[in-house]
Amino acid sequence: MATCLVVDDVTVSLFTARAFLEDLGIDVKQASDGETALATLDEGGIDVVLLDWHLKKKSGLELLEVIRDKHGSDMKVIVFSGVEDSTKADDAIIAGADGYMTKPTTKEKLEHELKSVGIL
Repeated sequence: MATCLVVDDVTVSLFTARAFLEDLGIDVKQASDGETALATLDEGGIDVVLLDWHLKKKSGLELLEVIRDKHGSDMKVIVFSGVEDSTKADDAIIAGADGYMTKPTTKEKLEHELKSVGIL
């Protein structure tokens, strides 16, 4: 069974993502900031990261850069954002994301992105 680390500083988003991921048979770990996310990744056992673009201390793309430096390209990362902007997906992919999706999160969107990065 795959394990996903959900990184978001909004409690409702964490709860929603967890519920959908668990319905898809994915184990879930959560982090509300970059420091906790990196510590969780260092523990190992994470197959994919669902990373919010807008975090308080460090942006999701800044955190993505650190994840890539520490964990390489084998770690699958899907960036998600509540801001609708046609360039966001391109910016996320250029920054090193494996996938991109907009909020609000749905089970169908998650399932599609997890399949596209090879987790499901």
